[in-house]
Amino acid sequence: MALISKIRKNSWVVIIMLALGMGGFVVMDMVSAASKSSGNQYTIGQVNGEKLDWNDFQRSERILYPNSTGDVYGQRNYIWNYMVEDQLLKEEAAALGLNVGTEEMEELQFGQRLSPIIQRNFRDPNTGQMDRATLDQIKANLGTGKLQPQLEEFWKFQTGEIIKDRLQSKLAALVKKSIYTPKWMATQLQAEQGSSLDFKYVLVPLDKVADEEVKLTDDDYQAWMKENQTKIKLKEEMRTVDFVVFNVTPTSNDTTIVRDAINERIAAFRTTDNDSQFVENNYGIMEATYFKKADLAEVIADTVFDLPTGAVYGPYIDGVAFKAVKVLGKKMIPDSVEARHILLRAESAAEIAAATKRLDSVKTLIEAGVQSFDSLAMKVSQDGSAQKGGDLGWSWAGRMVKPFNDLLFYTAEPGELHIITTQFGVHLVKVTGRKYIENTQGVRLAYLVEPIVPSEETQASVYDDALEFSGQNRDVKELKEAIEKKPELSIETAQGLTANAYQFSTLGSGGTSRDIIRWAFQPDTKVGMVAPEVYVYDEPTLFYNARYVVPALKSIMKAGESTLAQVKEMYTQQVTAKKKGEILAAKITSKDLDAVASQFGVQVDTFNNVNFNMSYLQGLGNENTLIGKVTALQQGESAGPIIGVSGVYVVQVINRTEASLSTDIASFAQQLSMTSRSSIDSRLMEAIKSSAKIKDNRYKFF
Repeated sequence: MALISKIRKNSWVVIIMLALGMGGFVVMDMVSAASKSSGNQYTIGQVNGEKLDWNDFQRSERILYPNSTGDVYGQRNYIWNYMVEDQLLKEEAAALGLNVGTEEMEELQFGQRLSPIIQRNFRDPNTGQMDRATLDQIKANLGTGKLQPQLEEFWKFQTGEIIKDRLQSKLAALVKKSIYTPKWMATQLQAEQGSSLDFKYVLVPLDKVADEEVKLTDDDYQAWMKENQTKIKLKEEMRTVDFVVFNVTPTSNDTTIVRDAINERIAAFRTTDNDSQFVENNYGIMEATYFKKADLAEVIADTVFDLPTGAVYGPYIDGVAFKAVKVLGKKMIPDSVEARHILLRAESAAEIAAATKRLDSVKTLIEAGVQSFDSLAMKVSQDGSAQKGGDLGWSWAGRMVKPFNDLLFYTAEPGELHIITTQFGVHLVKVTGRKYIENTQGVRLAYLVEPIVPSEETQASVYDDALEFSGQNRDVKELKEAIEKKPELSIETAQGLTANAYQFSTLGSGGTSRDIIRWAFQPDTKVGMVAPEVYVYDEPTLFYNARYVVPALKSIMKAGESTLAQVKEMYTQQVTAKKKGEILAAKITSKDLDAVASQFGVQVDTFNNVNFNMSYLQGLGNENTLIGKVTALQQGESAGPIIGVSGVYVVQVINRTEASLSTDIASFAQQLSMTSRSSIDSRLMEAIKSSAKIKDNRYKFF
């Protein structure tokens, strides 16, 4: 039992306990979806021909994210990447003879060189120290049947994480040791990095060409395609979806209903003799904080300071809600407070109760004069202030966690003893001093809040409109024609969707977004088709149907080289920018910067300390073509027009400083190698993945 008690102090173990209390239920609808897929119904993917098992994927999700309320698709994406990388590392390790031995594993899990995985999972977040006691007890009981099955399962998965991390580190070390910078390269790079120049330039922005001037032809697109072959090569199939959004907003009648509802409670709010209970019963807001005028919403900031205590103002609109506010009290707010405390760390309800009881006894001793606060703090308190008798010094508002801050600044009086619980444990607190410099008045308030949300009738009405619109327009062409007759609606486009994407344009991620993307990739979904159902997006905090979406599949782009039609759909904006640059360049007939600036109504500017190895110019962005052209010029030379990303440039070098080459080229070469090695850890796995044959079937499962 002592081991279990110790383990429960680790939050990750508590989470596992809660999740597996359900007894290992499996998400059957996901398996059912998988059974419809071709081939092995439990193969979620393949890595170089090796199958990744769906059951292993589910098991990992259950262990890593029990009872999670986070982004489920982001979590699943992490698991997928973990499984793919784990398989690839096993292959690389086998080919190179790398492994993690038994003694090495013992050291990584329980020794003096703990794995980063162990350090992540067993470090006390409050003290930053490793929880060695728990590790020792797990080591003693692992495999004996004395640990809970869920902890054994977690440890087994964690062992796999440790092996993966260690193999990746070893592989990275091999790659780093193989990096070498030859002398000729170091000499060239030193010359490039050491040389610098200053230049004057004129930038003629692309918006100097009106959109009406641009007439794109197939030749324009094909020329752009030739220059951007790598960019337009698709690694996987993509789909484009047009969609129409029907936003659900409250009607004037909905607003009236909400206002009437809060009005009905204001009279009782004004006369109640128990504000705290009334606010709690009516889902309102009440805090211990005394707010300054600057901290309040503009709509009430002046009014509440003129009202007497007990008065109610409202209803008024604040954001998307009707509110009524009651003045509970007014007082001068100290600018800083001096205090001391005794802290007993506690997490569970039982620990908090025990700590509170003990501090209540300590409080009695101090109030009776039996012992002093500072002497007891030195003996009892469990934080760094114990050595100073619990002295926290002077602090200003907002520095401490909220319950502690509110007690110091708004509730406790100097000399009083208070017991309070925070995220750090249970505190016995004594305010020893207050400073009033600005003499700012604060006001304590209570609120009734009634969100202005669409009624169920309004939601149903908008849904009927969306359903009717979807039913009457069954392809993209009809959709566009219908939109022209409804100016309140518009078509939006989600481009570059992949089979396993879960982010859908401006509508974000989540279950509904994933459902639309899954529909777009169904085998029976054809180009031009409107979805058979209307998709619903909920308002995440107020829990009503906030928008209804009617999607239509606009196009399918197969993996490989993009076609002319696909480039027209995906990259017209970029081709247009290139064409505008060419039009502007044709209009620039002089290399005289002042003349060009006058011609287009722009300014002559200067850029200093530019060298060939730069890729980004502050204020101009990534202008690689400009940098390449200008660094090839000698002092006094001009060039242009140069078509860049932001516009067309005409430049003149006004100063050039050549590099002073170091005689110790070996040291410089070593620095270059170290710089290259520093990027290995972040780039290694992506490089391995890029050369692997990975088949991703996740879209068949979720």
